[in-house]
Amino acid sequence: MTATAIERTSSARFVRSLAGAMGEALRSGAVARMLVPPRETIEDGTGAKFISMPAVSPDHDLYINKVATIVAPDVAGRGATVTARVPAFSVSTGRHLGTLDGETVTNAKCAAVTALVTDRCAVRDSRVLGIIGSGVQARQQFLGVSAVRDLCEVRVFSRDARRAAPFARDIATMASVAGSAVDVVVCDSAEEASRGVDILSTATTSTAPLPISSDLPANIHINCMGAHTAESRELPAELLRTSVVIVEDLATAIAEAGESHAAAAELDVLTGPGSAGFAQRRTVFASTGCAYLDLITCAHVIDHDASPATHG
Repeated sequence: MTATAIERTSSARFVRSLAGAMGEALRSGAVARMLVPPRETIEDGTGAKFISMPAVSPDHDLYINKVATIVAPDVAGRGATVTARVPAFSVSTGRHLGTLDGETVTNAKCAAVTALVTDRCAVRDSRVLGIIGSGVQARQQFLGVSAVRDLCEVRVFSRDARRAAPFARDIATMASVAGSAVDVVVCDSAEEASRGVDILSTATTSTAPLPISSDLPANIHINCMGAHTAESRELPAELLRTSVVIVEDLATAIAEAGESHAAAAELDVLTGPGSAGFAQRRTVFASTGCAYLDLITCAHVIDHDASPATHG
């Protein structure tokens, strides 16, 4: 993937364009016509994981397989390291189109699907965003939300206090480059960062529910993008139970995040006639990821860059 393509995927214009492509693929039935088997994860007993996420789309004439390795901290001697690549092929000819950088594809996908869901679910005049987390996915949350809402304030809390201020500066710089005047505030707790906000994004590795504020607006929209298992999650079970929960794929959500997601709606509900009512309700986008969004992202990158991949 070229430097130009990587830079483009970080722009608000690209995020809005990709979010639109995702919405159209859901609305047209292109997603329903894709072949997307469950992801495969192999663990070697040392904490390392090897992941395969294939998807085939006749509409996009594209077959991709996002493959990744995750090396655990006790193996690498540092924080977990992730290496991902996405080989892409033409369905009709079988030709190898190239290999895209997996991290860039994932980041663009996460920002765009956040923009898509936030635009459908958050009230139109949302101005205050709370972000709990300070890593790469927290950054994508700002990019995705700010692409579809004119924010005036972002409240940031990181469980690692050393990372909060640098992350806040990064957000402020991104806003400045985009020509926006956004007040970025570093908070002392998750409760403070979430109190009374219009939109809340969580992007942490927490395996226990975060201590977010009990004073959440009745129509708040929450993007839950961080850690999840069938036994643990970032948000309290009661909050999920009393909210409209939206997921990429229901079977994946139940398998990976548990039965608390059994009543969730899938993303295509956002393209239906009843989607206008979501802004009046409390909504939670509980992301577990799905390869069909990676495929749409790859197709969009390929369409927007003459040489989007590194061939080999």
